Amino acid sequence: MLNLPATTSVDQIVKLAGGLDLLTPTLSLKDGYAREMRNFECSITGGYSRIAGYERHDGRPNPSDATFLSITCNITGSIVVGDTLYGVTSTATAKVIYVNGSLVVYTKAVGAFEVGESVKTPDAAGAVQATITALGGGEDGADFDARMLALAADVYRADIAAIPGSGRVRGVVYFGGVLYGFRDNALATAKRIYKATSSGWTLLASPNLLTFNTGSNDYVAGGTVTQGGASAVVKRVCLVSGSWTGGDAAGYLIIGAVTGGPFAAGAAAGSGVATLAGAETAVTLPAGGVMEFDIGTVDAKPLVYFVDGIGRAFEFDGDYIAPIITGNAVDVPTHVMVHANHLHLSFGNSRQNGGVGTPFDWRAISGASENLADGTITGMKRLAGDQSTGVAAITYDTGTHLLYGLTEANFRLGTFEDSAGAKPGTLQRLGQLYALDDRGVVATRAAQEFGNFASNTLTLNIRPWIQARRNLVTASLVNREKNQYRLFFSDGAGLYITLANGKMLGCGPVQFPEPVWCSCTGETPDGAETAFFGSDDGWVYRLDAGTSFDGGEIDYEFFTVYSNQGAPRTNKRFRRATFEIQSDFYATFRTTFDLAYGSTERVQQTNPNTVQAALSSGHWDEFTWDAFTYDGRTLAPEVVDIEGSGENIGIRVAGSSAICQPFTINSVILTFSPRRRKRS
Repeated sequence: MLNLPATTSVDQIVKLAGGLDLLTPTLSLKDGYAREMRNFECSITGGYSRIAGYERHDGRPNPSDATFLSITCNITGSIVVGDTLYGVTSTATAKVIYVNGSLVVYTKAVGAFEVGESVKTPDAAGAVQATITALGGGEDGADFDARMLALAADVYRADIAAIPGSGRVRGVVYFGGVLYGFRDNALATAKRIYKATSSGWTLLASPNLLTFNTGSNDYVAGGTVTQGGASAVVKRVCLVSGSWTGGDAAGYLIIGAVTGGPFAAGAAAGSGVATLAGAETAVTLPAGGVMEFDIGTVDAKPLVYFVDGIGRAFEFDGDYIAPIITGNAVDVPTHVMVHANHLHLSFGNSRQNGGVGTPFDWRAISGASENLADGTITGMKRLAGDQSTGVAAITYDTGTHLLYGLTEANFRLGTFEDSAGAKPGTLQRLGQLYALDDRGVVATRAAQEFGNFASNTLTLNIRPWIQARRNLVTASLVNREKNQYRLFFSDGAGLYITLANGKMLGCGPVQFPEPVWCSCTGETPDGAETAFFGSDDGWVYRLDAGTSFDGGEIDYEFFTVYSNQGAPRTNKRFRRATFEIQSDFYATFRTTFDLAYGSTERVQQTNPNTVQAALSSGHWDEFTWDAFTYDGRTLAPEVVDIEGSGENIGIRVAGSSAICQPFTINSVILTFSPRRRKRS
């Protein structure tokens, strides 16, 4: 209760924390929670952060890494945006991105221009257009550098292409510091694998499969297999049964291009000795499907294993693919996991594993085994176990099993939770296990309770948002740097859940123009975290990169729960709001305030002309809508005047920009004067 003179000004700090909450009653909710939120995330250090953008990727230079330089010229001819400059003396070249009077800004520079030299376009054979009078130059305004960086990024963006083919991107995986993308061919008759390189997407050649019935001398990867004039390099030796030392090895070789072929049934030599069953056949991937990947060590080296729900499982080393032939009557697994030196696949409600360190051998004598879940399996993921046993989660739509054990001799599938399962594609591990089920996002953590694990639902306070999209989920990933579990949906929506020490700090919904259909994360060779997603137009995008949605503007906003300053029935005269902003570069946003629950009953409300309809609401008394630019100070307050009275206040922050860097608003200090108590 406030008992201060009406002329006394009071400051209240509103710490922005908690994220979106749609259900908790206003008077039961702490100040700083959000009632509306879009493209803001909860920062792990506090505050709400405008999310970073995303940009197209195919292995060529990233648009967000683009730089620019400028020269001041005496222009005697014509220089326009898009021209290629050529320095007559220096032989330097560059691409023009901006011209204003004598100022010329450029990117993609090769070499360095010199003062006094003539500049031609488009090359040495072109005409002289200007003389350089000074290196450098710019314009007043806090957004100049940001605008030029965005223009430079556009030039690099134009170089990048979608994965060739048709339909949406079927899968992406980051392996060994390289990104690989999967997409159907132009006729949608098969999937093809592309590698992101410095020259763009490069198609990987399809290998061949060569079956052998008996083998007495082991072939090795990198060796050769020969038969008469036919020869090929061995990529992978897939032993299905028997042994080389016993002379009864059987299986298949994955080989490269065949010269002097084809092979035929009969004896083969080279780096090993075996009897072939017949000619080589091309290894192809069926078109379509929903792809799932896991990276792990099964046979002494890191490898990728993947499934697509419409064909066999495959092994991939960044060069070749090798089919996993399990012997099931319908050999179409839907989920994959590398765990305890075994390859695990799911078929309906059946979890099966291959032999110990033998992903191609699915015989019981080699260590293959099976467990049955209580429903169709929707995901499999390794968990942290105790010192004596490994643990993995096996989920179905309405429940979860825990798989204990390290070998086929002690693999045991126990019921952990019969009311919380997982939607396909949503299982992720970030210390704890996270998944989306029909109730919302569920966390599974190590605990002292029976079974050594416990679960709880994190998203009860945004249940309407989750319920509207629970059957639209397409992909998920984790961002370890921000400690976030992220979900994506077919309508372009996403949900960033920030966690700290196993506890949720808050949820922040996002909205992308391009829907996320598949995603992956990885660690670059220099140790940085990276993430990618594939969309329905064949493009692959790099997440958490740049200032835009692939060149398009990012719309962002949040609106806080109404704050009553500890006196819900006392009017206050609000005077100013001081925003504590944190950013490394240019940032901008707009702000306005809703007073007295935004009531329109007692006073005719008007909306400012500069506010978009989707962002406007009723305001009690007078108001101000302020727009200002934050010019890159690391941490500084910005003051906005408020004109109006009411018993409470909601704070709205909004903006739309393709050049604004991510920024964090940590808190808002509200300055107000108490007035009389409300009578009605």
